[in-house]
Amino acid sequence: MTDTFLKILYLTIFFVFIYSSGFTQKDSPPPNIILYFADDMGWGDAGCYGQEKIATPNIDRMASEGLRFTAAYTGSPVCAPSRATLMQGLHAGHAHVRNNRSLQGGLVNFSDSTFTLTKMLREAGYRTGMFGKWGLGEPGSDGIPTEQGFDEFYGFLDQRKAHHYYVDSLWQNEQLIPVPLSEAQQYSSADWYFDQAKAYIRKQSEGEQPFFAYVPTQLPHLYMPYRPVALYQDKDWPEGDKRWATMIHVIDQQVGQLLDLVDSLGIADNTLILFMSDNGGGNGQRTYYHDARFFRSNGDFRGMKRDLYEGGIRVPLLARWPGTIGAAQVSGEPVVYYDVMATLAALSGHAPVATDGVSWVPLLAGKSRTLARDYLYWEFPYMDKPNAKFAIRKGKWKGVKEYQNAPWQIYNIEEDPAELYNWHYEQPSLVAEFDAIVEAEHQPSPYWPLRDE
Repeated sequence: MTDTFLKILYLTIFFVFIYSSGFTQKDSPPPNIILYFADDMGWGDAGCYGQEKIATPNIDRMASEGLRFTAAYTGSPVCAPSRATLMQGLHAGHAHVRNNRSLQGGLVNFSDSTFTLTKMLREAGYRTGMFGKWGLGEPGSDGIPTEQGFDEFYGFLDQRKAHHYYVDSLWQNEQLIPVPLSEAQQYSSADWYFDQAKAYIRKQSEGEQPFFAYVPTQLPHLYMPYRPVALYQDKDWPEGDKRWATMIHVIDQQVGQLLDLVDSLGIADNTLILFMSDNGGGNGQRTYYHDARFFRSNGDFRGMKRDLYEGGIRVPLLARWPGTIGAAQVSGEPVVYYDVMATLAALSGHAPVATDGVSWVPLLAGKSRTLARDYLYWEFPYMDKPNAKFAIRKGKWKGVKEYQNAPWQIYNIEEDPAELYNWHYEQPSLVAEFDAIVEAEHQPSPYWPLRDE
């Protein structure tokens, strides 16, 4: 059987399961969906994932009221391709954007032929709004949010400009507008577009259509815009670490506001809220230096942002949906961001779409503790030469290849999540199998060629 036939077969099986489980527009209205997407927040930066120095009561509350994933993965270890895998439902061997810039030195934009999860949700009858950092289309291109399925957009198009928090203007749909930011009042761009997101949710809650609100904040990425809050200002910590804790605090406050808003509007039982981060935590926050090791931002995992080791791609993921997702649930099943499109297709009542992912509906509904999947796949191309890193997770085994012709490092990720012992020589069959997977999954891209392409 061909790969295409198998994908269609799997999609059909899941659609039949979803229909029989009551997740259809016929039996109940499709849920509203709110996706809060942090930027560079590591797996270990929240209390529910083991953080001991930074208080995150609202994120912890979300975990206690819903489902916490312990083996969730981003689609890529940096900003733009992580967002591309999310929006397209494709892994980084197929996605249109695979690094923050191309081998030719430019940004790569989504095109008018790119099929995104927001275009899909529109087809399913959703209103769609985005508030924050995009990074997948420059001004005037077909890649801007309003050309990619969003009815409303407030925020940054260029992810490099999103490094800065006190700017004089932001995008509202296709126009730059002045914004009322104030460093003196500690009111940054991340606060401004979050306020727009809350207003959008209030407005949409009054309508008859389900809505999707995507909130990709720039917090806690790069520059440190907020002075240390009282909770941390007297700590015997470097200034950068106080400010990092404060940015996590702001994220936590925003999560709390979302939970309270949905509850106050009376729409909690029909609203799925997802909390995610785009990649693992990293060092070097420009003006005020932050060391990810100080807070153990990536837990005990090896590596950090830009790595395909666990520290670069294993990330926090929480799901809250009262009445559907039980309280204080924990899942160790490996899931990945390119699953989101298949999941939202199922929840919205849209016909199954061809993606590289699988639906999380069985996990969310408590119908199953596992998913029918053979492996997870990553590739991360270099921006200065034709080459790439690769990683594959297949059950308990994970392979990491640091460049195209490097030997596979093979780890038993369940028993050795820190990726310390390399099973390369004891598992020759996996070496051959992982080589075959790369050969099957990698589609050449003119923007990020491999050697000899």
